[in-house]
Amino acid sequence: MTDPGDTRPEESRGESADSSIEGLAAAWLESERTATAVGNANNTEERARLASAAYDEVVAAATTEDLLLAWQAAQAVAGRAEMGSKQWAEAREVAELLRVEYLAARA
Repeated sequence: MTDPGDTRPEESRGESADSSIEGLAAAWLESERTATAVGNANNTEERARLASAAYDEVVAAATTEDLLLAWQAAQAVAGRAEMGSKQWAEAREVAELLRVEYLAARA
């Protein structure tokens, strides 16, 4: 649920304009980082929960191929970032999460 008084970008509210698996994974992980950084103040914990639920829903509905493609897309994002940068580290985190999801779907 969006607070009309909240003027932050969607990504910082735990929502993502990118509804792809990798986009939702990135939004969820960013929401978790934000909530941790502010000690769960300002409803950040709830936003992280909502982002997690959106991610869980899309992963549950995804095929093994969908998860493979999402993992590869996340790897591509990391590959375009400067190695060692914050963007690279965050993209690698998303890629690792999706690698695990893909391997679990194959099992």
